[in-house]
Amino acid sequence: MQILLIAEHDAEFRLIERLLKNVEDSPYLLTWCQADVLALAATQVSAYKAIIWGRISDPEISKALLSELKRQQIDIPVIAISDQYPPGADRDAIKRGESDILLRSSLTGQLLERSINFVCSRLIPLHKNIESLNADPLTGLSNRQEFRDKLARILADAKSPESVGLLLVDVDQFKKVNASYGQGAGDALIQLIAARIRNCLSEDQHAARIGGNEFAVVFQNGSESVEEQCRNCVEQIIQAMAKPFPVAQHAIRMHVSVGIALNKEVEITVDVLLANADMAMRIAKGEKGNNYQFYTQNMTKAAQKILKLESEIRRGIRNEEFELFYQPRIDLASNQIVGAEGLVRWNHPTRGLLPPAEFISVAEESGLIVPLGYWVIHQACKDLNVLSELGHHQVQLAVNVSFRQFQDKNFVQTVANILGNQGITEGRLEFELTETTMMIEGHAVDQSLRRLNELGIDISLDDFGTGYSSFAHIQRLPISVLKIDRSFVGSVISNEDDATIVKAIISLAHSLNMQVIAEGAETAEQVNFLSENSCDQVQGYFYSKPVTFSSVKNLLSHSELLTNNINASITH
Repeated sequence: MQILLIAEHDAEFRLIERLLKNVEDSPYLLTWCQADVLALAATQVSAYKAIIWGRISDPEISKALLSELKRQQIDIPVIAISDQYPPGADRDAIKRGESDILLRSSLTGQLLERSINFVCSRLIPLHKNIESLNADPLTGLSNRQEFRDKLARILADAKSPESVGLLLVDVDQFKKVNASYGQGAGDALIQLIAARIRNCLSEDQHAARIGGNEFAVVFQNGSESVEEQCRNCVEQIIQAMAKPFPVAQHAIRMHVSVGIALNKEVEITVDVLLANADMAMRIAKGEKGNNYQFYTQNMTKAAQKILKLESEIRRGIRNEEFELFYQPRIDLASNQIVGAEGLVRWNHPTRGLLPPAEFISVAEESGLIVPLGYWVIHQACKDLNVLSELGHHQVQLAVNVSFRQFQDKNFVQTVANILGNQGITEGRLEFELTETTMMIEGHAVDQSLRRLNELGIDISLDDFGTGYSSFAHIQRLPISVLKIDRSFVGSVISNEDDATIVKAIISLAHSLNMQVIAEGAETAEQVNFLSENSCDQVQGYFYSKPVTFSSVKNLLSHSELLTNNINASITH
């Protein structure tokens, strides 16, 4: 008979194995599974006749292991080895899915044999003893439908405003765990998080898992106000998240974002309360980790404003209301315009010319940045062809690429189609992306950058020095240009530390055969400093603000005037 032991240490395995071998004509074969959810998930538990539950010091891990057994729907009896025999142990054991409890101090081979025979004859299905059939199979909490039903009953019984509270708990950056350690590790993490949330609740508070990495908790009137219950509970949850999670032999730290909604009116539906909590949660998510927000009516007004803006952006793309402005780049060796950065503007029919700050974040959140981004690339290619017709064959145009663009599986192919249709030659078009983009999308960006570079597109890293990328990472990618962030350039004269950083970036970039562009240059002193330290190109208000494409053509046609003006400004 094959028996599975789940325990923390192999010392317990050796003890149990020795006791079973002392049984006359021992028919038992004992296997040890370490108390780890991933190890249990990889074990074919159904091949065993019984489970012995050994010493597991962390109650959260115990709950996660039980949830994993339930997820597998294992109908195998469990014998728990305990240091103490608690009052009402039989009742508690059945509730936890155990079929018998033995005291560690009085454990013998004969006692083990008797217990194994006893529990196998009872064969109480483990997965039916842990929770109800409406439970989430991974965590043992209520599933979405059961939670909605319970919330509907609570709201129907509500007699006054603010007598019902709802928490939505979203686990931030959860997909990174799956991507880094695998889905098994993600499942284990969800089980541990569910256990911590459950430990923060009182008996009359109800929790559920309503999404992949989203939990809900409902509160009713009690000894304290619902608002205070919600606030106290969420603060306990955030505090519980501060402790690292032991997953896949790593200590993983996670943050949560929590939205809280109260029934401000007695007559409120489940969907409205959930929508309000979700709106508050999304605002909390914008605060970057371990933040919570109570829903207010202003959030609905703000959401409606964003929805209206989304609709207008969609119309604006369709009606070609957007326009590319360009900020020239100056080669410091020749003082000539060698390129320009394209910056999108919106000719709004009622609000006039809008800068990117008025609409880009909404476009990114809604996904509209993808079609807008394709328009920008297409327009830049058209403008490159116009410059070629005017004889400016060497001028390069750069456009910014959002991280959302890399989430489109057809991104590289669509760009290839645009380049082919417009006949753009190698080295004329440049894509600028930020360090944040590389960090968010990781491997997907790395692959796409290599393929884009093969199409003849130069890659530059914007705002360098403000993010988390390293030169080792950059060196592995086809990046040909580093752009020094304006925050450093603006203080190179007044701040010695920033001056040192700029010098170091220029030196290291050149050692990696990369060019350096400084952005945000506004004074002759800054330009002199950059020139003296071998910076390749500069863009900023000292030379030109972002201007229309017609103005760029005019500047290129009269470049000697720009050069003379620059030289005069620097000299004097």
